[in-house]
Amino acid sequence: MENKKRKICVVTGNRSDYVKVLSVLKHIKNNPKLELSLVVTASHLLKNYGESIKNIQKEGFKVDFIARTILEGEDLVSMAKSVGLGALELPTIFENIKPDIVLIVGDRFDIFPVAIVSALMNIPLAHIQGGEITGTIDESIRHAITKLAHIHFPSTEKAKERIIKMGENPDYVFNVGCPSYDLFNSLTNKPKEDLCKTEEDYKIHINPQEPYLILMQHPVTTEFPHAGEQMYSTLKAVAKTGIQTAMFYPNVDAGNSDMIKIIRNAQSDLDLSKFSMYKNMSVKDFLNLLKHAACIVGNSSSGIREACYFGTPAINIGTRQNGRERAENVTDVASNEEEIYQAIMNAIKKGKYPSSNLYGDGKSGERIATILAEINLSSIIQKRFRE
Repeated sequence: MENKKRKICVVTGNRSDYVKVLSVLKHIKNNPKLELSLVVTASHLLKNYGESIKNIQKEGFKVDFIARTILEGEDLVSMAKSVGLGALELPTIFENIKPDIVLIVGDRFDIFPVAIVSALMNIPLAHIQGGEITGTIDESIRHAITKLAHIHFPSTEKAKERIIKMGENPDYVFNVGCPSYDLFNSLTNKPKEDLCKTEEDYKIHINPQEPYLILMQHPVTTEFPHAGEQMYSTLKAVAKTGIQTAMFYPNVDAGNSDMIKIIRNAQSDLDLSKFSMYKNMSVKDFLNLLKHAACIVGNSSSGIREACYFGTPAINIGTRQNGRERAENVTDVASNEEEIYQAIMNAIKKGKYPSSNLYGDGKSGERIATILAEINLSSIIQKRFRE
């Protein structure tokens, strides 16, 4: 009798965690011992954030269920209520799928209800990128998910050590590296002069013959009242450089609406003629853009995790990434116009850094799929704090 395939339910909620889980999806799909079930939620489904579910479908993945779990408002109340909405929507989906394991990535509020529901429904939960240190509410959510999760896939040895110190069973903690690194060799082979040639329904408006910046800044939810002024400081600094800039809209965290209002109003008093704005971009196009950029500016983890592989200088603003392991390509600055401006100009002058494999070697997805197929689940549900 043929052995039953183990059903892995992957839940993705935003463009950031999708980049991290894409190679894992491919390896799960191709593993003869596994069956993939894909649930798409949160900002993937929102038109204002580019409806990135379309990118997932273009990659050839079948979306088994969607869950509309984001409440409009982009403030602290809507974030908290969105967690509750996710907790209401997901149990019925999991009851239909009946997964053997649920797999999630990261530390975002929109993925938090997946961990809560999985734990309450006695479904083994696997978590990618636990054990890291950062700023904002993501730090607390990440560690809370670790305590709800049963199988842990940290990206570095230090992160692995932290998870074990939190009382997790070392036998279920695997340093696999960051799965986004798996994509670099296969998705970042477009020459710089072809960056604007895309098969997608958007246009990349940059001149590849000249240096360009990437601007990607998100709200810091623990500094929610200051999101707008922080965005304005960054816009003034970047505009002052006079360098063409590919700017991505902020994510759906509390403070988003204030930041977008500032971005729109700033066009009347700042020269943003060299800015091009993007709500969403395919993984392939974004990584190629990052590879050839003169610098990435803002507070996205992409400046620390992915940029270091390409040696792309990163100007990391404020506290959102405090404590995250980083390579030499990162310069930390406060949310201050002059500091940001000087750091950008120094980075442009210095140029590219050596490539770093701090977060992986390109084989993470394969490792994760193999572990999910082979790991013993017989006594995994009842967790114990390990001294």
